[in-house]
Amino acid sequence: MNQYFYRIIIPDENTVRVQKITPQSNNPEQLPGKLNLTKINDKMREIIKAPDNLKGEQITKVGEVLFEALFDSQLREYFLAYYQEIVKNKQKNLAVVLEINERAMPEVVAYPWELMCLPEKYNQGEIYFSTDRKLSFYRCRYQLKESEKVSIKINKGEQLKIALVVSRPTADSQLSNVEYEPVQKYLKRVDVEQEQVKFLGVMDSLDFYEIVERLEANKPDIFHFIGHGQLIEKDGEEVGQIAFANEFGKADWKDAKTFGRLFNGHTPKIVILQACETGKQSETNAFSSVASRLMLQGIPVVIAMQYKISNLTAVSFVKEFYSRIIKGDSVEEAVQKARFKLSIENGYERRDFATPVIFMGVQDGHLFESIPPTISESEETEDLNPSDTETLVDILIRSSRVNTLSSRRSLCISIQVNPDDTGFMENIAPRDFAEQLIDLLQKTRNFFALCKLCQRIAPIVPGFRTELNSIQNKLNCNQYE
Repeated sequence: MNQYFYRIIIPDENTVRVQKITPQSNNPEQLPGKLNLTKINDKMREIIKAPDNLKGEQITKVGEVLFEALFDSQLREYFLAYYQEIVKNKQKNLAVVLEINERAMPEVVAYPWELMCLPEKYNQGEIYFSTDRKLSFYRCRYQLKESEKVSIKINKGEQLKIALVVSRPTADSQLSNVEYEPVQKYLKRVDVEQEQVKFLGVMDSLDFYEIVERLEANKPDIFHFIGHGQLIEKDGEEVGQIAFANEFGKADWKDAKTFGRLFNGHTPKIVILQACETGKQSETNAFSSVASRLMLQGIPVVIAMQYKISNLTAVSFVKEFYSRIIKGDSVEEAVQKARFKLSIENGYERRDFATPVIFMGVQDGHLFESIPPTISESEETEDLNPSDTETLVDILIRSSRVNTLSSRRSLCISIQVNPDDTGFMENIAPRDFAEQLIDLLQKTRNFFALCKLCQRIAPIVPGFRTELNSIQNKLNCNQYE
């Protein structure tokens, strides 16, 4: 496999071992280092333990402290040199794999390593490990042997089968609404356009036994769960739980061990837990977390959330993830790029970009041998040129949909953009708001929202239908109808 690896292995509270693996070498180059947990002082630990306070500049401070704890001076120089060689000079992707002794150091596993970033004081540019587009940052079970790593390749002539499992305890007023329709709609479109993908439909609020039966009958490659998860204290230990719905619509909480029994009959290649807190590690027992339990059970790839996450942000992440694996990216590359998309949408002042966690135990993260063709290849979306962008800004201003705070929020909601995620809703002029909104949608390649925007303002400014039609054609808006 033509892949470069930088494996970070933490066997105990004092030691870091690094392995540099290249496609040309069978024997990895190894370098010892020192784990310095004293860098994570009491103040930083309190911030990490109270994630609701983890915002703004504290996010970067925690990320820098985690880097300093993991990379002593020698390992830092070693990594930066390797990063320069592989990423900058060779323009190759570098996989950074984190392996921590889960049983010996559950509290170290519990740290949010996805926040890790290179401290600014080293003047080496910006490197956020979980979003750098030339890195793939993921976790692996400690001392997992190469012989235990499985293949997740889809056999030639077979389809990638995706099951969407939704749990909605509608009678429980303490739980927020579970929105699954945007993901369902997206997967339906993928099923139509992509001949190598089969969407198995939605299992909506089925009981535990019914889900097991469906899994064994349909044998999905991807098990995508949307619902609620939590980490609670029970008998002195923290326990990961997932909410199912009972016959009365109330939450029926299943612990991580019970949840894992869903897969005793059929083991999917990938499990996606689109539920708040399902990726958060316990500090007293690492394997009480749902994601860790599934990793221990032998699920090849587990993607979960380590912080509470809004439905809108979660949908943005999973849609980008699916689009990437369908284009031929490996699952770890797809997660990395989807986290990058969250960083563009919400910035590094919010922890959203570090919320998705990926656990990998595979030989190769690619699902397809080659990039499968799509039905709509001949109708590719074009990027808007500066003239198009300026035209759209002018039309948007003429529509009067950006003049007041209420109209701006209403506009964002109508194109399925969370107003609170923009970061520029208030205290700016209408033109500045219009420019920043369109710039955000283009940077995040949210062509769906751009098409919706054209659709929403067209009736208000009928004199500009020709210009809007031209922009919609470039964006290939027909694919969203």
